[in-house]
Amino acid sequence: MKNLLTAAAAGFVSLTLLSSCIQEEAPNAECDITGVESQWLGSNQHILIGAPIVTNDHVSFNIKKGTDRSAMAPRFDLTPGARLLMEKDGQEVEANGVTRNFSSPQVYTTLSEDLNWRKDYIVSFNYPTPIARCGFEHYELDKSGRYQVWYDVDMADVDNPRRDYWATGNAGFALTGQGKAPADYPTAVDPVGVEGNCIRLVTRDTGSFGQGVGMPIAAGNIFIGEFRVAQAMLMPRKATRFGLQLVGGRPLRLEGYYKYTAGKVFTDVNQNVRPELHDTCDIYAVLYEVDPEKFVALNGDDVLSSDRIVSMARIDNPGEPAEWKHFSEPFRPMNGKRFDENRLRADGYAIAVVATSSRQGAYFEGAVGSTLYVDELRIVWEGEDD
Repeated sequence: MKNLLTAAAAGFVSLTLLSSCIQEEAPNAECDITGVESQWLGSNQHILIGAPIVTNDHVSFNIKKGTDRSAMAPRFDLTPGARLLMEKDGQEVEANGVTRNFSSPQVYTTLSEDLNWRKDYIVSFNYPTPIARCGFEHYELDKSGRYQVWYDVDMADVDNPRRDYWATGNAGFALTGQGKAPADYPTAVDPVGVEGNCIRLVTRDTGSFGQGVGMPIAAGNIFIGEFRVAQAMLMPRKATRFGLQLVGGRPLRLEGYYKYTAGKVFTDVNQNVRPELHDTCDIYAVLYEVDPEKFVALNGDDVLSSDRIVSMARIDNPGEPAEWKHFSEPFRPMNGKRFDENRLRADGYAIAVVATSSRQGAYFEGAVGSTLYVDELRIVWEGEDD
């Protein structure tokens, strides 16, 4: 059973494996924020909740409520040779470690060593809000304009409402060259949801690139957590980090709507047709324990099998509903653990919500064309009104 659960979870990291095979870019072509300086993190651990979230163009810090955001001086790790700049009095000046007012998000610009490449990052310090309901209405194109990214909005934080809680493997699929438009990617918006927009997850053919490296398919996925493309080449499974410390109490149920159609031809990693196998989707949520002083997320190897898991809500047999189907799955205890209010108050829990179009995608097994629609996901916390 443990191996089966691990295989299902690993479907979300199949795209990260592709990045290990892409050719290196031209020298000095990159100018990325690759992380946050460890010394700065250590000296500011008392105000931080979990690890910072670093994406292609955003860096988000979750901080304890009541923390003064008006004078923060974060320091970042950069691509070798790159510089970090900000605008002051109409001029670009060095910005790494400079004190700025983060009552609202601040813009940083990275500049490559050869001065030919630059990129803007938006950096924010957020008061985290527990995951409640997500209708997938808030999305935008990534900086390259190739695919869509999703975020939540905390209307109580007027000056800084954006929350980058959701991640996908779209950045990995971009390496295959198969995505000509956002709708071609494994994870994309669809306008016909239960209410407004929804998420469409499709298992895609990775083309000649994927076939050449033994990775012929890519399953659509979306999850609460972080996808670290920069680390995918060395540690592909660990580059996908599931869960954030966004826990609002003891979770009771995972609810939402979905519909699903499996692709017609199930193939294995060698592209052999397996007529005896049939594709299936996966939707689940996991509550697990973390060290409040040193957040370590679950990853593609252990998100469904770790002994840190406290409870899990999962659709065991999702089937293939052609029309929107409502589900309400209870969080079932695991590993003999009980929810601890003292641990909750110490920010000692994290939660992940995950959906994918092919449960066995990590082994590059599934059916091209398998399509999962998901909308109006909700975690019901103890004490909430239904």
